Amino acid sequence: MKHPRIADPYAVPGSYRKAQLHCHTTCSDGTLPPPALLERYRAAGYAFVVLTDHDRVTACDDLNDRSFLALPGVETTIGRPFRPLGPHMGRLGAPGSLLVRGAQACIDATVAAGGVVSLHHPSWSGNLWTGGWSLAELVRLRGYHLIEVSNHHSRTAEDLRRWTAVLRARGPEAPVAAVASDDLHRDRDFDTGWVMVKTAAVTAEALLGALRGLAVYASTGPAAEFGVRDGAVVCSTDASRIRFLDAADRVRHEAPGPDAAYAPRGDEGFVRVECLGRSAGTAWSQAFWLL
Repeated sequence: MKHPRIADPYAVPGSYRKAQLHCHTTCSDGTLPPPALLERYRAAGYAFVVLTDHDRVTACDDLNDRSFLALPGVETTIGRPFRPLGPHMGRLGAPGSLLVRGAQACIDATVAAGGVVSLHHPSWSGNLWTGGWSLAELVRLRGYHLIEVSNHHSRTAEDLRRWTAVLRARGPEAPVAAVASDDLHRDRDFDTGWVMVKTAAVTAEALLGALRGLAVYASTGPAAEFGVRDGAVVCSTDASRIRFLDAADRVRHEAPGPDAAYAPRGDEGFVRVECLGRSAGTAWSQAFWLL
């Protein structure tokens, strides 16, 4: 039997490093000033943190060294019909002009500046029910690379549904990555969601390149390694259960951890992996497209 060719987003050099892409300081509505917040993340084993205060760029390089890097960012409110109503967009690393208006214009400005865009908590019902990103918008917008599927006030099942629907609509030519975050405002939000990025160094270029290349997985607990070997999608994890799902969100194979593999039949569209923790938490791979 001839196996389909599988695109592996993790087939890049480097090591997995923990990153926080969505957190707030006292520069907006967080509870810690930037240096104290970054020290807390560094002590918790993070290599990268992007500061995303509301509608203003926060930068702090006080703690930056070869093993830890804080990057500037912003969480922009896309006014509907005007701020503070509307959905939220993370503009990471090099946000670009904050004077532009409209979702596509904000994405374009960030990409032109060298940054990466994440669409935050797409099914969020906050901001008087104006805070969500509709599936039609998620499909229509161009140039962004990330969709949040988990933070402390996400509806994760719905956000996952929207993410996989975007993948089906856009195909392997314009995929986007699922990410998890703290969306840190209060102490209890800390270290509840993060991404593991595969990078060769702790630099801004390495982090942003890994995010653009989707060499990243999302987690609320489990650690994992994903890849392709001998015509199969493979996973090693400290989670208790491993599930392989297809593009229609159907479970094609489930096995106990720590190791499992699934050889696609060819009708899956893409394969993604979920690692279910022993007590709590999940890790989510990116899509392995069948080409």
